[in-house]
Amino acid sequence: MNNESPRHSTPPTSPVDPVVLRVLRSLDPVARAAECPYFVAGATARDLILVNIHGLRPGRATRDIDFGIAVESWDQFARLKEGLPRLGTSCLTGERCSG
Repeated sequence: MNNESPRHSTPPTSPVDPVVLRVLRSLDPVARAAECPYFVAGATARDLILVNIHGLRPGRATRDIDFGIAVESWDQFARLKEGLPRLGTSCLTGERCSG
C-alpha cells in the first residue's frame, strides 16, 4: 500500500477474523522496526477484500496467512529474523502476542 492507495474501512457487520488481526498486529511492528514493507497475499488477502470491503462470501476457506516481505539488505533481514521468533504461536492461540 502506498499513499495513493484507496483507504477502506471494515464495516462493523463484517469484522476481520480475530486470528488474522492478532497476526497482523504482531507482524506489523516487527516489519516496521526492520524497515521492511510487507503485504498480505493469497486467500487471506482475497477474503479481506471480498468479505470486509465488498460484503461477499469467499469460496473455499484456508487457515494460513501468506505474506510478501521486501528485504533490501542482509542487515534488514537480520533485524526481521531477530524479531519474528518472538511472535511464536501465542498469536494464534489468543494469548498476548509478544513483539
